[in-house]
Amino acid sequence: MESRSPSQKGSSFVVDIEKGLSPDDPYSPAYGSPPSPKSVGSPPVAGLVAVAPLASLKRLFDRNPSTVISGRYTVNCRQLLILIIILFSLTLLWITTNSSSLENAVDRDHHQIKVDEAINRPVAKDKSKPFTAVPGENSSTARERYERVRGKGTRSSLKKIQFDFPAESEQNRVEREKRLKAVRDGFEHAWSGYRNQAWGHDEIKPVTGGFQDRFNGWGATMIDSLDTLVIMGFNHEFDQALEWVKNSFDMTKQPTAQLQFFETVIRYLGGFLSAYDLTGEKVLLDKAEELGNYMLNAFQGRNFPAGRVAVQESANHGAAYSFVLAEIGTIQLEFSRLSMLTNNSIYDQKAQRIFQVLGSATSELPGLLPAFVNDVEGHHYSSYRATVGGMVDSYYEYLLKEWILLDGKPTKYRETFEKSVDSIEKYMVMFPDNGSKEYAILGTLHSANKEVEPDMEHLACFMAGSLAMGSKYFDRPKDLVLARQVAEGCYLGYHHSATGIGPEAMKFDKGREPRTFVAKPDTFYNRLMSRSEYILRPETLESLWVLYRLTGEKKYQDKAWEIFQSLEANCRTKTAYSGLTNVNQPRSYDNKMESFFLAETMKYLYLIFSTPDVISLDDFVLNTEAHPIKRT
Repeated sequence: MESRSPSQKGSSFVVDIEKGLSPDDPYSPAYGSPPSPKSVGSPPVAGLVAVAPLASLKRLFDRNPSTVISGRYTVNCRQLLILIIILFSLTLLWITTNSSSLENAVDRDHHQIKVDEAINRPVAKDKSKPFTAVPGENSSTARERYERVRGKGTRSSLKKIQFDFPAESEQNRVEREKRLKAVRDGFEHAWSGYRNQAWGHDEIKPVTGGFQDRFNGWGATMIDSLDTLVIMGFNHEFDQALEWVKNSFDMTKQPTAQLQFFETVIRYLGGFLSAYDLTGEKVLLDKAEELGNYMLNAFQGRNFPAGRVAVQESANHGAAYSFVLAEIGTIQLEFSRLSMLTNNSIYDQKAQRIFQVLGSATSELPGLLPAFVNDVEGHHYSSYRATVGGMVDSYYEYLLKEWILLDGKPTKYRETFEKSVDSIEKYMVMFPDNGSKEYAILGTLHSANKEVEPDMEHLACFMAGSLAMGSKYFDRPKDLVLARQVAEGCYLGYHHSATGIGPEAMKFDKGREPRTFVAKPDTFYNRLMSRSEYILRPETLESLWVLYRLTGEKKYQDKAWEIFQSLEANCRTKTAYSGLTNVNQPRSYDNKMESFFLAETMKYLYLIFSTPDVISLDDFVLNTEAHPIKRT
């Protein structure tokens, strides 16, 4: 074998295993005394002794003129193959020793996905992975509900308006899911209190315990919460409520009682329709149809329904001459959807006739109507107070939402909505007199002289969400600017209250310039003049959710989280949540939990911390009680 001197670049040495020396090794006899036997040959075989007998090593490094690799050692083809086998064996050994920890990690991930899917908690899901129900659940039922909540079966030709959310950072995901869990736990606390102390009744008394029946005694909180249970993944609790509906829900217990038409439609009819859309449980549609037929009794040959209605047809009598705008203008989503699902056009015909009569009206403020309206086509209204608050609010909301539900086909709803928004922007918008344009309120307007008072109800805060959606659908960017300003004004009412909770109505001192108001640096609104109660209303949270879904801006999540923390600190009781008699007096409980707290307030909080595929604005339209109606 050819040998090279150590000084040659890239020199090669052949190891003599038997003698332990290379002819050119500095420890060979030519260079002096050899090293001890223990050290001879140890460097080349140090990593191999543990896996191969010495004899094998000897054969492996036998001299062979058929060299294929040159370096510190020379190896032939057979030797190369053996080296590869040894390396493969070592790799296999490493994989085997680590497989158990890897399998444990995979098991933990699978378990977490199961838990997250079971409660509809947002997770980063690989779409190829199948849905897995938690133990004890009917997997097919749970999967169906999970997918329906995420838009299965929805269809619309309208353009998509939700923000195209990018993948969130790990830090944001952890924070969001922590908040989501806190909201879900809060709902569970309130639902448990209702189940234990007011099951089958309208409302729980959250301070003293017990219940009260203010909305027909049909179990308003239960029916109002059905879709929230499904959205939050409380499948077992939903099934319990469904059994009660099947076996105990009875609308004929008091057939002659005078029921509130508006509240019955938005809470009960809306609740049944939405829960059916999210689950496909036929009994819910049956109940909705039964209730819809009873609600037809309110018309009695008129275009507008009376404010009170009885289940028994003969118990409905007497003429009605004046009607509340919000009450007659907030049945369209429910009645139209009921016709779609039952193939019975009577409900939709009633709903469309109302809007036809209202749409023919004229006034001193184009598109804006008074709180009380007449069932007369082409009527002219003058000298009235215009607002987007109580008794009129949801009429404007449904102009836009009926257009969405009907897939944009009847243009009259869009035209009327845009006309209304134009008048709101022209006459109602008020800014602080310090010159800030960061926030605004929508005041109360006198139609005759166009003077506006700096007075905004909590109910009016929904308008920010409607303005934002309209801006996206109708390409009106200035409406989105106003939506942000109004939502900020509503949020500041919360931020500056002593409890962090917004009042029923904020009143301000007039500013020096027209359409301005004085925003106090410490209290924001005038506490002495304002209505300071809080009945667990959702409208500010509603608009924060809509703006978050349309803009993707995290600040809206942060504002909602601040409000939730204030609710936890000041409204949570041992059994549920209570409204307040004064938002500037901590824990001034009113001992009431409206059914809409679980139907709306907690739902909007949950949705703002969910992934955006949960009740997407591109798949559903929500009624005024936050019941998602499927767009088909």
